[in-house]
Amino acid sequence: MDNKIDYLIVGQGISGTCFAWKSYIGKQTFKIIDKENSFSASKASVGIYNPITGRKFNVTWNVDKLFNELKYFYTQVEKILDEKLLFEKNIFRPFKDNSTINDWNIRLASKKYQKFCEKINDDGILTNTSGYLDVKKFLLSSKKYFDKLGRYKRENFDKNKLKIKENYFSYKNEEFKYVIMCTGISEKKINLFGGIKLNGVSGNSIIIQSKMENKNIINKGINILPIKKYVYHIGSTYYHNVIDEGPDELVNKTKNLIKDDISLIDSRFGIRSTSKDRRPIVGEHNKIKNLFIINAMGSKGVSQAPYCSEKLFNYINEDKNIDKEINIDRYRS
Repeated sequence: MDNKIDYLIVGQGISGTCFAWKSYIGKQTFKIIDKENSFSASKASVGIYNPITGRKFNVTWNVDKLFNELKYFYTQVEKILDEKLLFEKNIFRPFKDNSTINDWNIRLASKKYQKFCEKINDDGILTNTSGYLDVKKFLLSSKKYFDKLGRYKRENFDKNKLKIKENYFSYKNEEFKYVIMCTGISEKKINLFGGIKLNGVSGNSIIIQSKMENKNIINKGINILPIKKYVYHIGSTYYHNVIDEGPDELVNKTKNLIKDDISLIDSRFGIRSTSKDRRPIVGEHNKIKNLFIINAMGSKGVSQAPYCSEKLFNYINEDKNIDKEINIDRYRS
């Protein structure tokens, strides 16, 4: 009888949690270890998924497949946990001036933009197919669920204790068929995948209270997300470093958009892991068989992690290809 556990999942951010759920739903065994970093990107994430992103308002890569998988995946998890995690909300983008209106009218001549337009007038554009994941609840509820099953442990991963055998791994007296590294920016220090370059991008999000009433997400340089009456989660700043710059920039930007008085409830800090081409990195180590990585989600972990987990799971179990745009092999060409 084979007593090996199928997966050792290192890291319980959005990516590690999504792969764990994929394994659980797929009736495979796993163990998650996580050192519970206070600065992980997942802990500071506002959790918004949005089909039109960036300063140039580009349609998200692979948006239809990503969002179909996103909704299907989180709905499955909601049923198992019996908790509401995913919420649909439109996004309102106020227009700055006439040139902004003209830019959007040009975009809406394309069918790829038209399907996301709910309404447009002189004040702004309301887009659909968006919303948010309650990331904090998703991570905490998942951890509690897996902990009760004996599949979670708070632990700092020590790569020196990972022993590579002929067709399996041993780690601290347990045996695993596969190792899945989902460690975000910590991968730079662990350095099992030395051939890839990860960039750290830091940022803050804040929770504020305001008497403003709004049911939609507001996007104007920052995202203002209503999470309950008079309470908003706002994010995020973006710095090309790993330093906590504090909430001041976000507070000031928020005050410029919300004319009512605001009070700061909480400030969160995280370091995102990104790749040079801003695509996730998914695949197998080039020398160590059955050692895999899911990383570089950037600010889109909520929408990309379910899809990347699905692709890696199917690659391992059904030998299906991983999209070339996210495949780690692009670093080897």
